[in-house]
Amino acid sequence: MTSLSDRVVLVTGGSAGIGRSTVTRLAADGARVVTCARHGDRLEEAFGGLPGVCTTVADVADAGDRAALLDRVLDEHGRLDAVVHNAGVGWAGLLEDMPGESVEGIVALNLTGVVELTRLALPHLLRSAADRGRADVVMVSSVAAWSQVPPLTVYSATKAGVQGFARGLRREVTTRGIRVHTVNPFFVETEWLARGHGHPPVSGEDARGRLSRGISPDRVADRIGGLLRSPRSRTVTVPRWAGLARLGEAPPVDRVLDRLLSGNADRIRRIAARTVAERVD
Repeated sequence: MTSLSDRVVLVTGGSAGIGRSTVTRLAADGARVVTCARHGDRLEEAFGGLPGVCTTVADVADAGDRAALLDRVLDEHGRLDAVVHNAGVGWAGLLEDMPGESVEGIVALNLTGVVELTRLALPHLLRSAADRGRADVVMVSSVAAWSQVPPLTVYSATKAGVQGFARGLRREVTTRGIRVHTVNPFFVETEWLARGHGHPPVSGEDARGRLSRGISPDRVADRIGGLLRSPRSRTVTVPRWAGLARLGEAPPVDRVLDRLLSGNADRIRRIAARTVAERVD
């Protein structure tokens, strides 16, 4: 089952960035997409009237919202064929400078939300795999999962957790027809950094200065569309050369990074603060 036509796909964090590009791409390929975000006005701005797309307000970090989100998918379509875990947030700075609520929020959204929403969705995905031949879980991870570089220590930890979760889940469900994928981008042109530091979303031209430097979200969306057609579970990087980040886990590279980065903590702090200020001022 390689066609996306008529497949029911849930995409989290669909109002901007990678999520918005993914929803648009999948709908154009014939999928029936349900997407969510915390801000309903942005969802309406992005997808109001777009055929094949259903929107709902939900915070994936909230247990009640996760349950309501699954109910909305089933009420709308009666089944679920794939989940794309895109919603996520980051925070740039040293751990000692990080507010406790920011740590809790990043872990709740980037890791707990992914695990718990998958747990809720799994019975429906298994049913779809049995009835229709396949189902998919796609997790938007990061090259930071393999190369834990400050000032993104906590963010990197959550993405490493996502990688471990994906590997374990594959070993639970592969022979039952569910493909489990991760897509690991390098830096992407999105608002994730400004949002992670507590700044509300903005739209139109006002958003341009908020975007991090990086590749287009459309490139990541294209890979997600490809994964939903893949005959097997996969981990892919965008761009492909970003897979070199795996070397960050290998000796002696890991030991060199330990010494080099820890010896430049103050410089990293200053660079992180300047980068955030450029995105939110």
